[in-house]
Amino acid sequence: MREGAAVLADVGGGGPRRSGTGTRPADGLGSLTIADFLALPLTGEGLPAVLAGADGLGRSIRWVHVLELADTEGLLQGGELILTTGIALPQERAEIRAYIDGLVAQRVAGLVIELGRRYAEVPPVMVRACERRGLPLVALRREVPFVRLTEAVHSALIDGQRELLQRTAAAHERFTALTLAEAPAEELVRAAAELAGGQVVFTDRLHRLLALDARDGSAELLLGRWRRRTRTLAPAVGAEADAESCSATAPVQARGRGWGRLTLFTAHPPGPAQLMVLERAAAALAIRLLIEGEDELVANARRSVLADIIAARHGSPEAVHARAEALGHPTRDRTYLPLVVLGAGADLTEPVRGALADTRLHALHGPFVADRWGVLLLLRDDQSDEHVDAFARGLHARCADLGLPPVTIAAGGAVTDFPGVRPAFGEAADVVLAARAGGPHSKPRSCHRIQDIRLRGLLYTLRDDPRLQAFAERTLGPLLLRDARDGGGLVRTLAAYLGLRGNKSLAAQELGISRPTLYERLARIQRLLQLDLDDPEAATSLHAAIMLIETRAAGPSEDPVFAS
Repeated sequence: MREGAAVLADVGGGGPRRSGTGTRPADGLGSLTIADFLALPLTGEGLPAVLAGADGLGRSIRWVHVLELADTEGLLQGGELILTTGIALPQERAEIRAYIDGLVAQRVAGLVIELGRRYAEVPPVMVRACERRGLPLVALRREVPFVRLTEAVHSALIDGQRELLQRTAAAHERFTALTLAEAPAEELVRAAAELAGGQVVFTDRLHRLLALDARDGSAELLLGRWRRRTRTLAPAVGAEADAESCSATAPVQARGRGWGRLTLFTAHPPGPAQLMVLERAAAALAIRLLIEGEDELVANARRSVLADIIAARHGSPEAVHARAEALGHPTRDRTYLPLVVLGAGADLTEPVRGALADTRLHALHGPFVADRWGVLLLLRDDQSDEHVDAFARGLHARCADLGLPPVTIAAGGAVTDFPGVRPAFGEAADVVLAARAGGPHSKPRSCHRIQDIRLRGLLYTLRDDPRLQAFAERTLGPLLLRDARDGGGLVRTLAAYLGLRGNKSLAAQELGISRPTLYERLARIQRLLQLDLDDPEAATSLHAAIMLIETRAAGPSEDPVFAS
């Protein structure tokens, strides 16, 4: 053999691409850098000194090669750390420069020279040549057996590869389980951040933010790093690390085309294990994309921001603004108007989106519980109630065009900060349920507001109060007992009469009975209750009690915010 003492087997190999320079990867698995080599206790025994190429200490070592020859052509494959005593190196300056140029041309990681056998100190021409070509040059000022150095590096690489395989298996198992469970994109991104030990951002090809996990850090700062990184990103075919920005990216591809990108940010240059996690997560997201489709992923991201605002999980307002704007929905300097749409469990994505486009309004929206849809309108100063009503009318029309069941729409109070959104949604929920529970003579409206529901709405929101329940039972008790005993329909008769403001002809017509029959029933009601129906206060009390009885049929009150 033309080579010297010991040669290690190639345990590194190819793998994901890396760019830039840096220090030891955060995970250190399956990869050893020149900086790591210098930090080995055994290397320290040799009193190492970096003479040139310090910017390249973050280069990965593919293997360690002991080489005591000046002619290296055809002996190297790239990524080697060359160990030499210099005993066979040339003396002439031009030949020394040519030797260094040859190493660089073969993409070696660095050069380590042990002083004593050939050189008392490394020739200055060699130092200058390495510095000019950016090749790390290290001098060992005390003798250390090369065989021990190669064994130490070999063990470190093997141990790293073993742990990398274990981490790969764990990541594969985790993402397979999440995929089979049809976990949403947010959960897949959360798993990627946990397994990679960093912060993760998932965007589509238009750079719209679909999910992120800042771990214990600031989402606002994470999005700032992401915006700076997107300016320098180029199309990639696989996971790629950038040591300078301590980040890595992996494309999310489905059906042969790039659909989005997963970006990892770490405290140190990402290592092979982190790139592997990123690729596994990207593959799981691609499967999620095939199941849900593009539009559904974007809709879920929009709903996630809305849910975080309602549940006060948003952290700082700036973080919410950044997330919403990355989705294409400006939330800065806007008035927030919550709407609740009560339907029959239909998917309202298309009609809501169409109505928003028709009125040129921005909104965060999505389903909450089965029969309700939340819409948070983001109104500019020049947009008023007229725009809101136009949106509501458009939503009704589009639902009708699509053959969807009729919906009831209600608005809460307008607010100017995120903490006010939750109670405003609660108000909208009360209004929409009260409007849906309205009597047969309630005035139809495209969008209901709290001033529209009046007494019936107030009683609806307070229907669980035991004092009001006692009032209703006390006021209508005799009629309830008589109806329960013989099914005479006296409460229904009284409700029709009072609902039509005492018009006996219309009441008889609605009930489907003759006017004499109505007169007889009203007389019986007055005897049982011992009051005069022409007394305004008595009529008001009876009407309120009937409204309470009707609202109780809707069941107990629910959480007005409908946590999704």
